[in-house]
Amino acid sequence: MRAPMNFPHTYLTSHFVAPDDARGIPAPSHAKLERRAVVVHGDTVAVQECSNGDVRLWMPEASGAVFLGPWQDGEAWACHERSLGGAGMTPPSDVRMRSLREVAPMLSPRERSLALSAVGMLTWHRDSRACARCGSPVEITRGGWSQSCDNGHDSFPRTDPAVITLVRDHDDRVLLANNRSFTGGMVSALAGFVEPGEDLEDALKREVHEETGLIIGDINYFGSQPWPFPRSIMVAFTSRLAKGSGTSITLQREELASATWFTRDELTGALERGKLRLPSPTSIAHSMIDAWRKGELA
Repeated sequence: MRAPMNFPHTYLTSHFVAPDDARGIPAPSHAKLERRAVVVHGDTVAVQECSNGDVRLWMPEASGAVFLGPWQDGEAWACHERSLGGAGMTPPSDVRMRSLREVAPMLSPRERSLALSAVGMLTWHRDSRACARCGSPVEITRGGWSQSCDNGHDSFPRTDPAVITLVRDHDDRVLLANNRSFTGGMVSALAGFVEPGEDLEDALKREVHEETGLIIGDINYFGSQPWPFPRSIMVAFTSRLAKGSGTSITLQREELASATWFTRDELTGALERGKLRLPSPTSIAHSMIDAWRKGELA
């Protein structure tokens, strides 16, 4: 099953209009538009906590910010990194910096897309303060969509490929793991970064075998998700154990605290009792697990 194009974790920057051949240079029709900026500090964003319980991005007028681009409706959006207590920053009393992982499910799809684009862009700028080729200092060019050094080397925003897979056995049970970095009893699908020289399928097979000792096959594409923690594109697949392979797990204890096979009833019962919790509904991991629970995976 391939995920539908509008599944809820899709943080699409395609809603931005890339002017001419450089997104960071406003086209003439957008040059006079007022820009408003997403305020970012690390992986937190400035949000306004409304009296009715709603949460929305707080986006003041932009100054010296990275230009994200004009939205399809003509509004121009930017982002900059600063704390709420920084110079020139006077937010309303109901504005707080909150983890994007925490507030993403509370934001509208549009604000979620803006926030993830902003965090991803500014993470690249924060981590890339020198030229990767010669080590010279860099300056922001093209409105933030490139960097250049004095030696004429240009660099562009990086996205690191990562893979995630929902592994099923021959009885259609799923394998869910508790990573040592997870909190609150969360379990999820197995994931990892793609290494040099690997294709996506080989990366999946290596990660699953390294972490659990299992051998997988029957790999099918599910969907992908921008994931700016720190700056990745998460490519999701479903998979099954290879024919003739067993279900016994050999745990990589440096990374995983546990890995367990679940039937639908077992997982539902554990969730209802509060023994386990799933990843955020805005994550592609949640979408895959939910599709399996509904019997929608091939």
